[in-house]
Amino acid sequence: MPSLSVRRLLAMLVLCTAPQLALPASAAPRVPAPFEQLVPATLGGDGLALVEVRRRCEDCDPWRVLEFRANDTATPAWREKVSVRAGVTAMYAYPGTDYFANVKVEQSMPGRYEQDKALVIQHIEHDFRLLDARVASYLGTNEAARDKLMALLAPGTRTMEYMRETVRGVDYASYTVKVLGLSGGALSQVHFFVPGRDVIVTAYLLQQKNAKFKTIDEFLRMRAGFIRAWIDLLAPLAPVGAGAGDHAGDQQHQGGGLQAARPAALP
Repeated sequence: MPSLSVRRLLAMLVLCTAPQLALPASAAPRVPAPFEQLVPATLGGDGLALVEVRRRCEDCDPWRVLEFRANDTATPAWREKVSVRAGVTAMYAYPGTDYFANVKVEQSMPGRYEQDKALVIQHIEHDFRLLDARVASYLGTNEAARDKLMALLAPGTRTMEYMRETVRGVDYASYTVKVLGLSGGALSQVHFFVPGRDVIVTAYLLQQKNAKFKTIDEFLRMRAGFIRAWIDLLAPLAPVGAGAGDHAGDQQHQGGGLQAARPAALP
């Protein structure tokens, strides 16, 4: 087993974290065009609200880089570019708590959306597969750590879960860490795909010191509500017939069926 701890492995794979600050209630910030319909002021009706919006710099390169890692090294095995025509970062929080969600809403360059979507899905599956195998290997050789973690999990569940599903024409892919405190950054990563707008929404649901949730079950219920709220928002924007492919109505869990294939690079 590599020398890196499970906590460091999780932190290495988290692509984006946010400062942990208790946030005062205030009016929702203004969302810049063309993202007004894609960044709601509230989500889920349980107090989760938009507290900050940052526009992606206009002179940035028209892409972002996905790093595909191998083993326990800090150096990526390879990188891929996902196109970005324009984008915003939206931060969500419950009143009086730290940031709950860091959400990136990004529009692909013309003609790039399907390739960008394939790369993003490949990347989250790669990260999940790598991290799940490392956690399993670590627990298989560390009895004390395994017993401690298993005591925190419901019988028959694992420390990590992957899901891909299409609901009401909205395709999304996600993985979730099922133990509080195991990750220093994101407990769950969710990607929503909006073909009608050539937009990919990437949400990081954050581990927090000052959180509304106190248990993993409470977090999972809040995560489910977060996903439902985004589907309610995005479903009217999905073209007729969207999501009718191989994944419509299907769920894939805990790494079953994930294939380790390197995607084609953007030119």
